[in-house]
Amino acid sequence: MSDPRRHRLKTALGIVASVAIAGLALYVLYRTFQRISVADVITKVRAVPDERLLLAAACAAGVFAMLAAYEVAVVRYVKHCIGRAKPVVTALVAYPLGHALGQTLLSGSALRYRMYSPAGFTATEVGATVLLCSLPYVLAFGLLFDLALLFKAESLAPLFRIPSQWLFALGCIGLAKDAAYLTFVWRRRAPIRLGGWAVNLPTLSMTALQIAVGLIDICLIASILYLLLPDSAGIAFLPFIAVYLASVVVGVMSHVPAGLGVLESMLLLLLPHVPPEELLAAVLLYRVIYEVIPLLVALLLWGAYELTAHDGARVRLLRAGSNRRPPETP
Repeated sequence: MSDPRRHRLKTALGIVASVAIAGLALYVLYRTFQRISVADVITKVRAVPDERLLLAAACAAGVFAMLAAYEVAVVRYVKHCIGRAKPVVTALVAYPLGHALGQTLLSGSALRYRMYSPAGFTATEVGATVLLCSLPYVLAFGLLFDLALLFKAESLAPLFRIPSQWLFALGCIGLAKDAAYLTFVWRRRAPIRLGGWAVNLPTLSMTALQIAVGLIDICLIASILYLLLPDSAGIAFLPFIAVYLASVVVGVMSHVPAGLGVLESMLLLLLPHVPPEELLAAVLLYRVIYEVIPLLVALLLWGAYELTAHDGARVRLLRAGSNRRPPETP
């Protein structure tokens, strides 16, 4: 099969898979709301204790504070120190915006190019920054999921409807993959050739930092939803992380922005013992705390930056207008 035909087939299969996942999610939500009402969900939202809401909000604040600090470290690693303010603002804008749009790499690349190119970053350096900022989540995602399968296979077997022996074997294979990547980073010195690009692997110390940042990131994000779950959930934190990550994977595969509806449907399927109105109330609060509020803050920060920064949109427009002004004649 020729390359254009193969590309069209892969695109078509991807669209079909996305539509199928989104359709299944809508069907699950439709069936769920036939048994409950929106008023029930709102009642359960109001019943969540204030202490849990504050703890969940603290976890969300910890997530973005850590990602902002990691962005500063990445910028220094890629090029040089350009100060802390710009990387911090970039992180607090790029992560919520990318998550909301469902295209983290694309939106993150565009935004970081806009922020870092005036500071002297080339397109290659911006691409390296985007890749390094994405790696912690990817590395820790697989590692946490593998650890959960390895140590909590018995607890996850009834939830995933898969024998515990198979889950344990998958966890072992996943950990072997994680160890192989670390060994590859440790032994590889030459850059990797990808088409016309040459990509240098992070150092072992940078990889260790990425894994640590990713583990803390995912644990804090999962803690937001875990704290908001009702007591009837009766699930330990490590098995819950596996359930949460599996739901996130399906949401990413659906290409629905922020996995809207898909995350809820997967949690309803994987946690059938939790009353649906209580589960949906927890997910609704999770989205408000982790997605809606950070997105509003990101938009405000971005607007303030463009209005006040020396390389912001307002200053650049004024500068362009003055350059176009005709010279005065006596």
